[in-house]
Amino acid sequence: MTLVFLGLFVLLLILIVKSSLSRPGFLLKAIIHVLGGIVGLWLFDLLFSILGFGIPINYFTIIIVALMGFPGVLLLTVLQIIGI
Repeated sequence: MTLVFLGLFVLLLILIVKSSLSRPGFLLKAIIHVLGGIVGLWLFDLLFSILGFGIPINYFTIIIVALMGFPGVLLLTVLQIIGI
């Protein structure tokens, strides 16, 4: 599973470089937004799992993050903290 997210992270970096070299279209911006949220969710889970705090990565959380991007990660964090 970690290799999948590392691959997504590398893809995200490539797309960011591509968009910085030319004028990005709407689809490229949307893909960067979605990948940024998913990679952010993975990084958050990886870093805070050491402390015993994490957000489970499942279809629901990936859909929320795909729709909202990194603010979706923050929303899921708040929901996890308040226990929903």
